[in-house]
Formats: sequence, C-alpha cells, structure tokens
Amino acid sequence: MKTIKKIRSKLLEFLTHKIALPLIVKFRENEPFRYSMSDLEAFPEGTLGKDLVEYLKKMNFKLLRNYERHDCKHIILGYEMDEVGEARMQFYFLGNRHYSVPVISTVIICFVLMPEHWSSFFEEYKKGKSGKSFDDLNYNDLVLLKTTDLQQAFRPIY
Repeated sequence: MKTIKKIRSKLLEFLTHKIALPLIVKFRENEPFRYSMSDLEAFPEGTLGKDLVEYLKKMNFKLLRNYERHDCKHIILGYEMDEVGEARMQFYFLGNRHYSVPVISTVIICFVLMPEHWSSFFEEYKKGKSGKSFDDLNYNDLVLLKTTDLQQAFRPIY
C-alpha cells in the first residue's frame, strides 16, 4: 500500500508541476500579482497575505507566478497544500460551478487515483455547491484583508 501511495504521489507531482503548471502559466491571463514573499511577510498579522506567506514557508514552498490566487484559495477555504487537500479543493470548485480544464482534469485524475477519498470528495463537492463564487476577485486587494473575515464570507452554507 505504501508503494502505491508513493507511485501515486510521484505521478500527481509530475502531472501538476511538469504538465499542468507550465500550461496554466502559458494560457492564464490574470492581473499580475504585485507582491513578493518579502512584501507579504511585512503585512500585518492576520491578513491573508501574511497568513499565505507563513503557510508557504511552513510547507517549504514559494510563490509560483500566476498561481498566487490558487494558493490564497487554499488559505481562505482551509485546504492543506498536499495531494488530498488539493483534490478536495478541486472537488469543491467543481461543486462551485468552476468548470475549467485544471479543475475537471484534477477531479478526474484524483477520482481514479484516490478511491479511498471518494466520500470526502463528495462532501467537498456538496460544500462547493453552496459556497460563494471566487470568480472576478482582485487578489491584490484581497491579501490586505483579514483571513478570518474572508473565511467567514466564503464559508459554504452547508
């Protein structure tokens, strides 16, 4: 079982970092994110920007260009930045009617590779159906707000 999880982990890492991220960066046209890791570190405690940089440092991650919005969603929704947390968040977005290539492809891949999590995936899908949309948000402004306020505003009515 450990070997299967290790293979699955390597496969998901390859699909994400070698295929999905380069494609997303190439085709996604978001407003550029104005802040660096050091900028975010200077933000006041409790803001989304400060909480984001602290979590990234804790996980030994860095900001990825054009992926900052995605990382902010992890913080707002409370999904870990690991394989299961990523999968759960994508099922949430599927329920939230965010039908993009990254969401649909991640959902399909994780559904096939992670059958032991199907029940939690279904729960996240249901949460997403009642959650507030993340479309059309300006993350350059959002990172200045209190994380707890954002979590409250985006908490699904479940």
